[in-house]
Amino acid sequence: MTLNGRVALVTGAGRSVGFGIARALAAAGAAVAVNDLHPDRAEQAAADIAALSASPAVASPFDVTDHAAVLAAVAAIGEQLGPVDILVNNAGVPENGGAEPFASSKPESWMPYIQLNLLGSMYCVHAVLPGMIERGWGRVIQISSGASSVGLPIGMSVYGASKAGIEGLLRHVAVEVGPSGVTVNALALGLMENVAQMPDQQQLARMVRGIPVGRLGRGEEVGAAAAWLASEQGAFVTGQVIHLNGGSTFGR
Repeated sequence: MTLNGRVALVTGAGRSVGFGIARALAAAGAAVAVNDLHPDRAEQAAADIAALSASPAVASPFDVTDHAAVLAAVAAIGEQLGPVDILVNNAGVPENGGAEPFASSKPESWMPYIQLNLLGSMYCVHAVLPGMIERGWGRVIQISSGASSVGLPIGMSVYGASKAGIEGLLRHVAVEVGPSGVTVNALALGLMENVAQMPDQQQLARMVRGIPVGRLGRGEEVGAAAAWLASEQGAFVTGQVIHLNGGSTFGR
């Protein structure tokens, strides 16, 4: 799978799963814009990726929930690397976000999830989609979650709702842009290595026992799936939500 000559923007790529995705796309040949809310994380990740591959990687720090910032960043990436061919919406957990039961939650705690996972993703897709359509080629990949389709008793109701919302939007967008050479898909993740340090280790152990492969997922595995969807070999896949979860049965 080669992505030579393509330009990718990966949001929330300063660490963890996002970094794994950006690194995989760069390894496949794409020039990568590494987004993070924190400039230092974006810059370090871009430097690390550039050192590990022959592909250009640049830091692109901005807040995806700020529409004007998204538009400015996409324009800047166009000047630095070229127009965005591949968008991976990975940013998904608000700063200081936490789990809580819906019944005891407050409306003000809902909005960061809606703004990030629904509106932020919409802003990014809307910013790059016209150019993709005009050029006759593009890939939109949304990082979603199993919480979008399975009820979980761990205080993730609003997070799950926000992920379900963006999945619903992208199914429609995939149909709208299918004739234009643009594919639109989501990767719904199960438990990943970034939860390994969660405070309740007993709960984590119970959750891992519900994963048939017996372990947490890795960022590079998500990156490999994203690279396939972004490649020519993945061109017949669109409008899909693909679950990467080790066969997880937790919550079912």
